Amino acid sequence: MNIAVVGAGRIGLPLACAFAERGHDVVACDVNDERVAMINRGENPIPDEEGLAELLAKMVGTGRLRAARDTRSAVADRETVLFAVAVDIDPDGRADLANLLSAADDVAAGVQAGALCIFDTTLPVGTTRATIGPRFEAAGKAIGRDVFVAFSPERLFMGRVLQDLKRYPSVVGGLEEESGRRAATFYAEALGNDVIQLQSAEAAELSKLAEGVYRDLNIALANELARVADLHGVDISEVTRAANSQPFCHLHVPGTGVGGHCIPVYPRFLVQGEGPSDLAALGRQVNDDMPAYAVRRLGELVGDLAGKRVLILGLTFRPNVAVTHHTNALDLKQEFEARGASVAGHDPLLTAAGSTSLGFQPASEPLEGYDIAVVHAYHREYAGLPWGKIAPLVLDARNAMDRDEVEATGARYLGIGRPVTPA
Repeated sequence: MNIAVVGAGRIGLPLACAFAERGHDVVACDVNDERVAMINRGENPIPDEEGLAELLAKMVGTGRLRAARDTRSAVADRETVLFAVAVDIDPDGRADLANLLSAADDVAAGVQAGALCIFDTTLPVGTTRATIGPRFEAAGKAIGRDVFVAFSPERLFMGRVLQDLKRYPSVVGGLEEESGRRAATFYAEALGNDVIQLQSAEAAELSKLAEGVYRDLNIALANELARVADLHGVDISEVTRAANSQPFCHLHVPGTGVGGHCIPVYPRFLVQGEGPSDLAALGRQVNDDMPAYAVRRLGELVGDLAGKRVLILGLTFRPNVAVTHHTNALDLKQEFEARGASVAGHDPLLTAAGSTSLGFQPASEPLEGYDIAVVHAYHREYAGLPWGKIAPLVLDARNAMDRDEVEATGARYLGIGRPVTPA
């Protein structure tokens, strides 16, 4: 098959490589000139995506994968066009569709008759039909005749996209029956995995939001339980282990909020749509308050935070992936600074310029002499650090560290919903 993937980012580029590996002819379209040039040289622009560097170089070498800047021209000979253009939220908390709609207009103007267009980007329910479909109609492409349009949410975890493509079924739903059927056939052939075909694009859109809201609400529940544990001086990790021994319980791990492109964003898509969404909104409120809660708890332990030297380690939104989108490290920084603390940042996955662009004063080496260390993203590079030299008190913001290892270095340990080491 001839395939175009529009958006050669963290999802789109691995997808393009996976299609090419299956023997298909693939063009990856992107508006970033430097990224397009790198891909065409076989160079990987996403170094922390496992297995991508080798696969990308191999697929470019075979000639089955190339990149293009001009989307309209690139899709002219493509049988299938898959959209992997990121959608974020605007200042009002609503989906910002500008980049996706621009890409859709380019494709609608250039795509050949009979092409299948699949939207892989998570969207508010109804967006594919009410907002995107009319862009094709306006370009003279009748849906179900001149172009076939479906929605199929990505179900992938950054850092292991290539593995997840083989692990989870594809979910598809068309704007009409034939679009759905063609999309299901495409994924079965293009990736060779199982496909769950739903009755409509709206059902597929809602299925993706359901996944994200489930996780956000489960984390919010874990965070509320952690706060109850703090009140009673018990360890939430023990509570969770006990509760999860019952097969109907699946509590998540508490922490200082939720970051990244997905979980903090998708519940807002549900909130902005039609239908009840009070619970989704409440989950966002609970999780958004966790950075402030953690800093308040530290203040209760050490007293006035004014003038305290604080080091935040791991500025990305989660461990071992160099993505800072909606990172709670920024929220922690703001909370500390609002109380008069001096905050430095450190992240082995970012350059000094990368840390500075987030507003952090980069920590100088060696890392030592701070009053409080906050481990926000526990990168593998942090294992075995001499925590006692870094700071006398370490906040494990994701309950990801080994308490005994921290205490063995002479530092006091504090987790979210976990008692502090006695002084």
